[in-house]
Amino acid sequence: MNVTHVRQLFTQLYEENWVKLYVHVFRMLNDRDEARDIVQEIFANLWDRMERLEIEHSYQAYLFRSARNLVINRIASQDVGRKYEHYLEHAAPAFEMMPDELLREKELAEQIDQAIEKLPRKMALIFKKSRFEQRSYREIAEELEISEQTVKKQIYNALTVLRKKIRTIFIFFYH
Repeated sequence: MNVTHVRQLFTQLYEENWVKLYVHVFRMLNDRDEARDIVQEIFANLWDRMERLEIEHSYQAYLFRSARNLVINRIASQDVGRKYEHYLEHAAPAFEMMPDELLREKELAEQIDQAIEKLPRKMALIFKKSRFEQRSYREIAEELEISEQTVKKQIYNALTVLRKKIRTIFIFFYH
């Protein structure tokens, strides 16, 4: 498949399936932002794999299977997060953390910090302002003199990169 054909096929798949996938994912999660993030991730993954992808049945079946798998992963990830929050709320106050737990907490925090620092400079800056300073997209856009859409896209890209890097580490530490 040449580059032109790949782009045409991707555009066609995007135009024909984005709304269908969004509705499908929204029905499973009942969260518009999560549904939009997952559909964007589906198409980002498709674009990354497009040239070497071998589809047996149909691209639409592949896209919907990807949606299902990403929703399952997202729910599992949220479940791990909830277990950790539950642990912090209920177990941590009842006793002091053991030295090995403190070490794991410190190592996890360092891993997350390193992953954030490895983001492209501007993406890391926008991510830190959003997540650590609790600044709105509009505030960040005004301060950096960029569009709100650029801020949203940078946050989405940062979260996508960080999820991939941190998922394995987080599950290792708290599952």
